[in-house]
Amino acid sequence: MPQVATVLRYLARAVRRDLGTFRSIQVNNFFLFVFLLIYGALVSGVRPSSSYPFLVMLGFLLLFPLSSDPLARIPASRLGLWPLRRSQRWALRAVSLVLSPVLWFALAIVWKVQASLTIAVLAVVLVGQALPPAKGNFFLRAPKILPDFQRNHLRQMLSVLDTWLAILISLGGTAFRIFAGHPDPAAFPIFAMLVALAMSTYTQCLFALDGRSGLTRYHLLPMPGWRILWSKDTAWLALLCLLVAPLSLPSGLAFGLTALAIGHYPSTQLRLPLVRGRFAGGRFLFGAAQMVLGAMLGFGAAGQSLIYLPIAAGLYAASLYLCRNMRKL
Repeated sequence: MPQVATVLRYLARAVRRDLGTFRSIQVNNFFLFVFLLIYGALVSGVRPSSSYPFLVMLGFLLLFPLSSDPLARIPASRLGLWPLRRSQRWALRAVSLVLSPVLWFALAIVWKVQASLTIAVLAVVLVGQALPPAKGNFFLRAPKILPDFQRNHLRQMLSVLDTWLAILISLGGTAFRIFAGHPDPAAFPIFAMLVALAMSTYTQCLFALDGRSGLTRYHLLPMPGWRILWSKDTAWLALLCLLVAPLSLPSGLAFGLTALAIGHYPSTQLRLPLVRGRFAGGRFLFGAAQMVLGAMLGFGAAGQSLIYLPIAAGLYAASLYLCRNMRKL
């Protein structure tokens, strides 16, 4: 069947290009944090068990985009016009399952761990390819609690995996607070800063999902640049406050304001790429500054001193003023 072989060859090329979009996780702040945990444990000669929960969460979130249907990359109208018989289409459907990256993961790695886990991963692959793509968005139909700008930015944030990682960490920390017999109060500021850390890389590419038409629209709006930047920041901060409120609001907010203050420059002056359904990728120097300075002010805000949160707010206000010029976008 030469027609099926030709389709599969081009489909394999499309899958290979799609896998290249996952490289952004290499410069993701949370991935760098997990890498430092693993490196520190290996240097100390111990097992990196502290990184296992985070690796499980990262793998769980990556499982869904990796299990997408390879044939979904071909427009349905174009696929329907191809001169393929029904038997050839069934053969194309069967062979395309081999191109699913998560299937390789299940067969090459998970089988050595536990057979039942392999079956679960394969079930996710089949379900993910059988479900139709979601149409519309909940926030398009939701009541207009937030202004249109903030609702649009919130939809963009929920289309990247960083936000869902932060939601998982927040749910885990809240469950620990509710169900643990005697939870350590010192753990809640750490949970809050982990939530802010998971969302921090996105602050380096706040305008990446707007596209060329969206940036043109921003330049045509009768609004100063700082107000457009502020509208994105308020949506980000509103979601952050909602996630860290059950944990430690001062620590999470101090870390978040610091991350926004540092992320304003790459967001407005650099053109960092971002793909929906992937983890955000930033620049290493900005990410390291966000982690170090954010942790310093976050741990300081967790104590009795009330000076660290105003310092973070002052850094944010100064950054908002300095990065108000958006002409380079």
